[in-house]
Amino acid sequence: MDNKVCFVTSFWLGERRMESPIYKEDRLYFLKKQIELLQTKKHNLSKIIFNFNIIPEHYSYISKIISLTPKQIQGTEVEINIRENIGISYGAWSDCFSKYKSDYDYYVFNEDDYFFVQDNWDAYLVNKHNSYDDCGYLCMFVREPHDWNNYRKIAGSSVGIASSETLMKIYSKYGKLPSLDKKVDHALEEYKVGQDIQNQFGFAFLEIGLNLYDVRDDYAILFEKGSPLDPNCNQWKMFDWNPEYLSVCSIYFTNFFGWFISHDLEFLQHHQITTYEEAMYYYNNKLTYFKDKYEGDSTRIEWIKREINV
Repeated sequence: MDNKVCFVTSFWLGERRMESPIYKEDRLYFLKKQIELLQTKKHNLSKIIFNFNIIPEHYSYISKIISLTPKQIQGTEVEINIRENIGISYGAWSDCFSKYKSDYDYYVFNEDDYFFVQDNWDAYLVNKHNSYDDCGYLCMFVREPHDWNNYRKIAGSSVGIASSETLMKIYSKYGKLPSLDKKVDHALEEYKVGQDIQNQFGFAFLEIGLNLYDVRDDYAILFEKGSPLDPNCNQWKMFDWNPEYLSVCSIYFTNFFGWFISHDLEFLQHHQITTYEEAMYYYNNKLTYFKDKYEGDSTRIEWIKREINV
């Protein structure tokens, strides 16, 4: 792969809304696991950046972070970036991009508790991204326009890839990649702020005329999210018709026993992701991406994609 790819993973060492037992015992477990997978799964990355959003209580971890992190992994330079927790992961991604910009052709943005588990996952992301003429961001799974996200098409998981050319357009428009200039010191505040900025981050690509895509055609995704049916189940399996995972949450490395599978239309195999024109039409007219299909006059039998003329 000739393209230069920068892989940026943002780490947080504080409390989390959902914490695995391993993380509770070892706050550096995610760092160790990221290093392990980067050492064992084939890739051709040009740069690896481990960003740590630090608050004063975490200063004691810094020396251990430095000692654990190799200077190179499979011949790729590894950089440690330590910053205040301003803007959470999105602020970290923006800072790292603003430092290097067009030095790299693509940026893969990742969270510390998600892990790529396929060989040559970086080449896959680049090739999949480039298979679409209007791809702004290739994420793990798309969320379609709905009332809960203000009718915006967004990245349901912000882990994904964009070209530096595209990111530069967003950077020029906003003076940064979408993030908040706000210091966050505890987990509950982080997640509230994060949900808002996650929606803005994904929709920013549509605001410059490009679309969002995901990996549903090729891979399953294991995503950390509470099940609406079982309080003890905190993982969703996306695109379960695919036999192999591309990205997984940390529960994958334990003896977990199951997952939740959503049967909402946007997660079904036959669903066709909205085009840019459809997504913007739904947003501008405040419409959901689906409508009800009825049998006879009164019995709703399923959701179907809302067809429009654009």
